[in-house]
Amino acid sequence: TNFTNGGLVWDEQFAFRGHLVVLIDEDTSSDAETFSRGISELKLGRLVGTRTWGGGIWLRSDNKLVDGGIASAPELGTYNEKWGWGMGIENEGVVPDIWVDNDPRAAFDGSKDFQLEKAIEVLADWMEEEPVVLPNPPGNYPDKSLSSNKNCIPNEK
Repeated sequence: TNFTNGGLVWDEQFAFRGHLVVLIDEDTSSDAETFSRGISELKLGRLVGTRTWGGGIWLRSDNKLVDGGIASAPELGTYNEKWGWGMGIENEGVVPDIWVDNDPRAAFDGSKDFQLEKAIEVLADWMEEEPVVLPNPPGNYPDKSLSSNKNCIPNEK
């Protein structure tokens, strides 16, 4: 069945239908930490890497000084019932599901990225264990144009 005959399908034609693996590390901060926490809390995917730096209270940059500088102070926190303000990120960071640290020398040389390789491995295994099943195409949409309507006869001159 499909949506033209009452079946269930994904709502949007561009909806992401795959598995999600997110890389995080000590340089992951602010919005990226909130994103990572959301992926984890909503069980949308898996986190690979190391603990994030722990900046869950956001900054605003609209505190202009007379000399043209800016004074930033943490002031905007996110909240959920499980973690409270800062969503368990502030001063704690987000801990990955799979802990993998990069070798500093290999990362510097650009020769090997252990976190990326692990993320690809996790994703490949996950896809094999739980293949993503796409919905059947709905078929052709019905032609509802005036020219296809046999009960509608255009005025003849």
